[in-house]
Amino acid sequence: MAADKLLVVGYLSIDTVTDMAGHSRRMPGGACLYAGLGARHAGAEVALAASVGADYPGYWIEALASGELDLTHLSRKSTLSRHADIRHFADGRRVSTHYRDPEWWVSSAEHAPEWPADLSSFGMIVAGPMPVSQLARLVEDARVQGVPVVADTSEAFARADPGGILQLVPALRVFAPSREETRLLYPGMGDEDAARRLASMGPAVVQKLGADGLRVVTSGGGNILHLPSLAAEIVDPTGAGDATVGALAAGLLAGLDIADAAHAALAAGALAVSGEGPSALGIKFSYAAPQGATLELE
Repeated sequence: MAADKLLVVGYLSIDTVTDMAGHSRRMPGGACLYAGLGARHAGAEVALAASVGADYPGYWIEALASGELDLTHLSRKSTLSRHADIRHFADGRRVSTHYRDPEWWVSSAEHAPEWPADLSSFGMIVAGPMPVSQLARLVEDARVQGVPVVADTSEAFARADPGGILQLVPALRVFAPSREETRLLYPGMGDEDAARRLASMGPAVVQKLGADGLRVVTSGGGNILHLPSLAAEIVDPTGAGDATVGALAAGLLAGLDIADAAHAALAAGALAVSGEGPSALGIKFSYAAPQGATLELE
């Protein structure tokens, strides 16, 4: 019987998110979380491989477990959790101020993603943004054990080592960068040309375009499809791209082709932006306002 569980490998974090109106909330975050919830929403059985620190609220972990996410490969370390500061602006800009914080890079090293040695129970892996050294190890382990990988990246890692990322692209089943990340990988190249160039290296490419939807390029770069966003109202865009990638992998694991999987994944992205933080994806979390008041959000 073929393995039918999805493994999501990456980072969990404690996020401070400031919305377009200037209101801030402290909430659970990280690409691993949003991708896992997106895949779960799309119907996949999902396991998370990540770590949190001593300061990560236990009730957040309980909430994840209540959402039927497999936390067998979630570990708690004695160091502090990875913290992120994300600010959204009315003109659509998103600024991740933590990328400039040396402590964030230290924490990223301390919580470098790990995964089980035996991958035989997983039909597919989602590799969230991570350092090239970790991604290379994961891709090689998956290759040896015959498990396809859907990989994302971030502006921080794309800027830090674009050449290293490009070297790993041919080994992927799907590469799903944002257009901002492809501009870092191929400076000066048009977005569509960059997506086609990546696909010519072997994988299908799903280029995330924010409010403009997705650009899908088939393996080899032969066919290009643009899929508009399904979002009717944007409350909080945090994690929408990650949720879309998780749902995309869930669709592929269920047997959909890349175009149909991408189209179905847009529903997860639209759901993600419809509420505050990860609660929009169906798990009830307690969020904290800056003054320490607790907010219960569905």
